[in-house]
Parts: sequence; C-alpha cells; structure tokens
Amino acid sequence: MTALKKLAVIGDPIDHSLSPKIHKLFAESSGLDISYEAIQVEKKDFVSAVTGLFDSGYEGLNVTLPLKEDAFNYANELSEESKLSGSVNTLWKEGSFICADTTDGRGLVKDLTSKNISLSNLEVVILGAGGSARAIIPSLLKEKPSSITIANRTFSKAEELAKKFSLPDNQLKAVSTSQPLDCSPDLVINTTSAGVLNQEMDLPSNIFSQDTCVYDLSYSREETSFIMRAKNSGSNVCYDGIGMLIQQAALSFEIWTKHKPKTDINKAALL
Repeated sequence: MTALKKLAVIGDPIDHSLSPKIHKLFAESSGLDISYEAIQVEKKDFVSAVTGLFDSGYEGLNVTLPLKEDAFNYANELSEESKLSGSVNTLWKEGSFICADTTDGRGLVKDLTSKNISLSNLEVVILGAGGSARAIIPSLLKEKPSSITIANRTFSKAEELAKKFSLPDNQLKAVSTSQPLDCSPDLVINTTSAGVLNQEMDLPSNIFSQDTCVYDLSYSREETSFIMRAKNSGSNVCYDGIGMLIQQAALSFEIWTKHKPKTDINKAALL
C-alpha cells in the first residue's frame, strides 16, 4: 500500500477553489491515495507558510492568486516556461530543492486542442496584460499563431508585455481596448476577471464576428457576462475556462504522481 501523498492549493482567498474536487476525481480515477486541501496563505506569510508545509510532509502545492510571483521567487529550480512567464502555479520538492513549473499555458492549449482548435496560423487577440496573460503567452507562441495582439485598457502595459515576448520572427502587437483592431481575430482570449465579476469593459469595436472563437479564462455556473456579450455580438463559438482549469490541474497532478489522470470531468460535477 502506497503512503498517503499530501498535496494542497494555496492562495488568498482560497475558499472558492475547485482544485480539491478536481484532484479528488483525478485520484479516484487513477486509484491513488492522496489528500488535497485548500489552504489560505497571505502574501506576507508566503515564505514561512510554504516552508512549513513542505517541512510537515506536503509533497506538492498548487499556487493561485496572488502568490504566483512569490512562488517564482521562492523556487530553487524553475522550468523554462516559468522563467519566460515569471509565474509559477506548481511547486514540488526533489531532495532539498523546491522545483517549480507553470501549467496554465499548456493547460489552455490542451483544452483548445480537445475542442479541435489549432492555434497554428490563427490571428489571436489577448484581452488583458496582467499575470494571467503573461502566463499563457509562451505556450501560445509555441503553437505558431499567425499573430498575437495584446489589447489592454492601459496601452503602456500591453506594449510592455508585447515587447517582452516579441522575437525577430514573431512580433507581438499591442493596442488599447479603446481603439479598433487592425486584424480580424480568429480567437479572442479574455484573461481579465471582468467577465466573471460582471464588470463592463472597453473592447475594440471590431473584436467580435461570427467567425471569431471566444475563450474566457474565467468560469461560473452560468455564462459569464463576457461570453454573453460575445454571443450578442455575433460570435457563435464561445468557451469558458473550466476546461483549462481541469487540464492545468491534470498537468500538475502528473508532475506530482507520475500518473496522467482522466480529464473528462463534467462541469456540473464541479460547480
């Protein structure tokens, strides 16, 4: 009989997290004995809290807002994707070293692939220029889209992020959300929280069409206000981020357990 593997997700706030439910389903489908808790950790207590968790026998941690940059600075060994994004959502211990990865971007790509959406040669628009956008861009670039445009209310933030990831053969563009786009996007990815918080947001006037696929990283039991707005503007293919949540969790689970879990989890089982 294998020993109980102690895992957790940390953040602040954390009581809303679906990760314990997801990992419980992963463990059941994989026949593994794990515990997975949601633990509130304030930003000011990050180092002492995480050190204490690993010292007390936890083998892996998921990290959510607002602690992803703290996790990046805490780790001894960073994956290449974490180095690029400056963000970490998965920690584990190997010997005396704390290792780190970010599975957000790969989780998004896996969910898009499961929906038969290939990013190759697509015109992609990312709404928002914060940590969520930064975490997914490296994975998106690996799929070789035709272009990536970052649209943000504050243009300087979009410009800064575009410059960070631009390469000689792959220049990212930046625009203000108050200005029209110079492309007809095939895929629009909303990385802001406006959709789930029902906040009105400035959007380029030509961002939606019937040929545009829309993906909101947020999720809720009902459609987010962002998805409703997209549908009302003519976009027929719209998804929320529950699939990405499951896929990024599966990648973390595989890192910790070396088992690839089944990801065909019904949204209704979580929300």
